[in-house]
Amino acid sequence: MTSDYLAYALLGGLAIGLIYSVYSDVKYRLIYNNVTLPIALAAPFYWVATGNFGISEIAVHLLTAFLVFILFAAFMWFGMMGGGDVKLFAALALWFDWASVVNMMLITSLAGGIVTIVFLAIHKFRKNDGPVKIPYGVAISLGGLFTIGARFFNHFG
Repeated sequence: MTSDYLAYALLGGLAIGLIYSVYSDVKYRLIYNNVTLPIALAAPFYWVATGNFGISEIAVHLLTAFLVFILFAAFMWFGMMGGGDVKLFAALALWFDWASVVNMMLITSLAGGIVTIVFLAIHKFRKNDGPVKIPYGVAISLGGLFTIGARFFNHFG
């Protein structure tokens, strides 16, 4: 049993959370737990609304999110991203099947390259000292928003 209205409402809430993450990461270079935690906690409601609530589907969602967390925690270990970025991507990975998460990682990588170039240019233009702090949560959020959009438009296509 699926509930399209609930699924779309949950995706809308996810989109709002991701847009807020863009704002907070650009402004403060932080992705707040009070945004990431509701994203993670709302994922099971989305599973129920879309009919993906069997034991095997739940296991795949949890395994995918765990693997994403481990991968990005390694990036954090090497100083390539912050803890908020890792938690946001893992929470986001709970929402979608593994193939969509792999696609989202690809889109996020492309968006990350663009975000890096933009913030390097801004840093250079302003002639700031010190290292450039790249808000990678922007790229993660854009990857998530793209994935949401693809689910919405593919539904009608």
